Amino acid sequence: MGATNVWTYTLTNDTLSVAASDNAVRLSVISRLGTITVAGSGSFQGIASDPVTLNEGQGVTITASVVSNPIDGVTITAGTSGDIAEIIISSS
Repeated sequence: MGATNVWTYTLTNDTLSVAASDNAVRLSVISRLGTITVAGSGSFQGIASDPVTLNEGQGVTITASVVSNPIDGVTITAGTSGDIAEIIISSS
């Protein structure tokens, strides 16, 4: 296993997608201002994902079960200039 790298970013009026090729093993998102949407692309027991809305002060952390199976198919959206998300991603 290589070193763990940490990436931090403030997302405003934009979208960020995380794919398996990014090698993200932990993803944290908090809504600093406005409304942030977190959407997965997977399904569970045949049910497709619905987006989750984070209001100001709410957050979520997603962690991969093992480094060899990174996070895949997550999209974070801060839709307007008044929506601000703080994002921290750990990758290997």
